[in-house]
Amino acid sequence: MKNYIIILSAALFLGSCAKENKTEEKEKEVKASTSVLTLTDSQLKSIPVDTASFQNKNLPTVIRLNAKTEVTPQNTVSITNAFGGYVKRIALIPGNYVKKGEVVVVLEDPQYIQMQEDYLTTKALLDQANADYNRQRDLNASQAASDKTMQQAKATQQTLLVKKRALEEKLRLMNISPSSVTLNNIRRTINVYAPISGTVNEVFVNTGQYVSPADAMLKIINSSSSLLNVKVFEKDLGNIQVGQTLQAFTNANTNQKLDAVVSSISNDVNADGTVEVYARVTNLNGMRLTANMYFNIELSLNQLHTNVLPEEAVVEFEGKNYVFERENKNRFKLIPVEIGISANKMIEIKSPSNSGKVYVTKGAYNLLTAMKNNGE
Repeated sequence: MKNYIIILSAALFLGSCAKENKTEEKEKEVKASTSVLTLTDSQLKSIPVDTASFQNKNLPTVIRLNAKTEVTPQNTVSITNAFGGYVKRIALIPGNYVKKGEVVVVLEDPQYIQMQEDYLTTKALLDQANADYNRQRDLNASQAASDKTMQQAKATQQTLLVKKRALEEKLRLMNISPSSVTLNNIRRTINVYAPISGTVNEVFVNTGQYVSPADAMLKIINSSSSLLNVKVFEKDLGNIQVGQTLQAFTNANTNQKLDAVVSSISNDVNADGTVEVYARVTNLNGMRLTANMYFNIELSLNQLHTNVLPEEAVVEFEGKNYVFERENKNRFKLIPVEIGISANKMIEIKSPSNSGKVYVTKGAYNLLTAMKNNGE
């Protein structure tokens, strides 16, 4: 009885294994059949099909990076005044555009009056000293005055000349022309002018406030001369060169692109593994730049010589890429492919290699739909 049970169990086990093998073989047959599509002539008329073989072409390789505008130090100006004073007038707010030479702040202070007074007084004393020196020089020449008296007159003249020229420079620092200072034109206020054209970024003072020479009153930024600070990963750094051209666009308008040229490459690697590459904007193409503006970058690299097919030849199915090989007029086989970059409506086929076979271009998705329906 025991032997009978053992024999029966073995028979059941072998039967089960044979059934599993048949099931696996059947599944393989079904899977193999679903990768091949055979159409009748009438079906083929309803699915227009074009074919092409691999072509060996140059594809321009493009890497996509991120960047933001960065204003250079010479295009960022903090407005100060060498002598300080009380703010008499300021009518600017952040976002206002000012032109170079435009009055941005008016200051008032008694020291401006004192400086002009000192200048006029020194100028008058110098005229007197010049006359006295000329007189002493003539007297000395006729032995009517001593050398010491003439030298004292000359020293007084030189001292006043130095003071006058120093006061002239101080007046210029106040934006007051020395030639405009007269007895009837002593000013209590001075104008502060914009040294560059640009947009007011920040305003730090208000009317009536006293500002010292160290206090910045406002900041002006000329964003039109901004650089693009491009973040490039180390793996792509070998493809970047000074003088290389790139295009930048925002997410808000992907069709409007500005042109720039790589001007410098940093030697330091950031903590996130990127290197800062700076590009000078060469053509805004109607775009208005602002500080810290984010951009997407397209950078064209050396062309890649590779096997390509039209993009429409590649179909996606269950997360993988395929092409249809045309085995004969009515028979099509679904072939898995590994794709690479795409450009100009062509796509790189990394595998399989070029075998001279013919692949479906137009109508590939229609064939995929027909294959799915057959599978169902």
